[in-house]
Amino acid sequence: MKKFFCVLAILLISTVLWAGGNKEASSNEPVRFLMSGMMSGPSAESGRQVRMAAETGTWYINEVLGGFKSLGGRKVEMIIVDSTSDAAQAAAPFEQALSRNKFSVVIGNPNSSIALVNQPIAEAHQIPQITSAAANIRLSQGGFKYTFQLSATPAMAVVPTQMAFLEWYAGLLGKAKADLRLGVIFADDAWGTDQANATRTQATDGGYNVVFNQSYNVPTFTDATPLVTALRNAGVDVLMPSSYPSDLSLIFTAMGSLNYKPLIVGGGAAMTWPSLYADLGRATDGITSADGWVWNQKGAREHRGWQQMNEWYERRFNEFLPGQGGPTLMSIMLAYAAIEKAGSDDPTKIRDALYTLNSNNCEWFTIPNGFGQFDSVTGQNTRAGAVMMQWQNGRPHAVFPPELAAVPILNPATMQPFR
Repeated sequence: MKKFFCVLAILLISTVLWAGGNKEASSNEPVRFLMSGMMSGPSAESGRQVRMAAETGTWYINEVLGGFKSLGGRKVEMIIVDSTSDAAQAAAPFEQALSRNKFSVVIGNPNSSIALVNQPIAEAHQIPQITSAAANIRLSQGGFKYTFQLSATPAMAVVPTQMAFLEWYAGLLGKAKADLRLGVIFADDAWGTDQANATRTQATDGGYNVVFNQSYNVPTFTDATPLVTALRNAGVDVLMPSSYPSDLSLIFTAMGSLNYKPLIVGGGAAMTWPSLYADLGRATDGITSADGWVWNQKGAREHRGWQQMNEWYERRFNEFLPGQGGPTLMSIMLAYAAIEKAGSDDPTKIRDALYTLNSNNCEWFTIPNGFGQFDSVTGQNTRAGAVMMQWQNGRPHAVFPPELAAVPILNPATMQPFR
């Protein structure tokens, strides 16, 4: 009898250990993602894109994929914390959210200034953060081990794509690239300054003629007429703005009033957003911009699952998937892939799995223009690329480089193909 009870005890202990070891696979608790978005303030359009990407990712993971198969079909739950539009106020709500709830991964704020504020907080909580569209190079230079920078940085891909496009475009006009007179204007925050610095350096080194360079302060920028007048007086015929929606609306309105029509070659952000068309209508036709994301870039249009999400997004929200929504959704799907590979909702195991993902073993890393792989030391996507888009008939389209283009570029002056 004593031997019987000893065997029974061993069986009971083994059962408890087995259940504990498979808690993740048998639990009905959702796998929680924390998302940081500018849900209020002047940059709330960015937060709107984060929310819509979260809804799309939730639908696709839970309804199409059936949840996390490696975790017994557990569902995903995405909780959005409002960073506001002010980096100085972003830390407190982010810290509170991480302290009060259990999260497996953070989908970072698309705004670089806010992503940089949140970065050490996520690191302290040892939760991996995929930084969505945040492109400031400092995100991958601080020695952090839980940060994964998905998007192309200005110096690495965005500005080189702009420079290559300008040379190609000058050829379409029958000009030498040195004949173009470039003007650089930018918001004086982390992203705008980083973008403009890379633009000036690479343009000058590449033999372009930069004749104008000026920053502006976003909160106090209420009248663009003096800035546009100075651009016109400097003879700028290629304008390269690194700007946000409210800024661009002021700039383009002033340009219309002054009948000033340079070629516009933007550096992403609001240049690819539906809000630009909402503000300007058909005046957007012909505007070009570099970005790490355009809704019909090659990797996106050739991926069946992504097309399912894109179609669902357009039916639900009646607009295309824009320049911060796309990278946010990509970050969600990379987190999904890492959790499936780890077979765990443990943040450190997810982090370790993220380091192993690349475009050969993870289908979601084939969506970006340069495909992808996170550097094992910095967490930067060292294969991130960019594409040039042009607004045509109410939405941006990938037009350069030719191997990634969805449609031919049109002459901005006529909105007809180049001859």
